[in-house]
Amino acid sequence: MEITQSYLDELIFTPKRITIKPERNYQVINGSNRKNFELVSDKYNERFRVFIRQNVTLPEIYSIGLQLINNNFEENPILFRCNGPHGGNKSIPEHFVTHIHRAQLISVDIGLFGIEKLNEACGEFSTLESAIYYFCNTCNILDARTYFPECWEVPLFK
Repeated sequence: MEITQSYLDELIFTPKRITIKPERNYQVINGSNRKNFELVSDKYNERFRVFIRQNVTLPEIYSIGLQLINNNFEENPILFRCNGPHGGNKSIPEHFVTHIHRAQLISVDIGLFGIEKLNEACGEFSTLESAIYYFCNTCNILDARTYFPECWEVPLFK
C-alpha cells in the first residue's frame, strides 16, 4: 500500500474495532493518569494504538491520540489527537483552547516518511469525557461505547 496523505486521512475515519481492550482503571505514571488500548481496521488491515493521558494536578490538561503501528515509518506516527488547553507560547494560540492535531505527510527519504502535526482549535469537547466521545466518533471506533459508557451519558445538571 502506497502511503499518501489521503490514505492517512482515510485511516483516521475508517471503522476500527478494539483488539486489546483498555484497562478498567487508569495507571498513574509521572503525574498523569494513563490508559492505552489497540485497534485494528479490517478494511486496510492496519493496527493502531490509542493513548489517553490526563494531568493529575491539572485535569483540564489531557491528550487522546491515534497512533498508526506501521513499519513504513521510522516512528509510529500519531494520526489524530484531541488535546485540552495546555498553554504553550503565543505563536500557537490553539494551545490555549481545546484543539486537535492531524497528521500531514511529508516525504523524508525514499521509503521513509515523516509526519508533521497540523493543529486547529476545536469547540466540540471541553472535558476529558467529551473529548473521548468526540475522538471515538471521529476515529470511528465501533465498540468504544462498551469500554467508555460514561462518555455517552450527557448529564442534565453538573
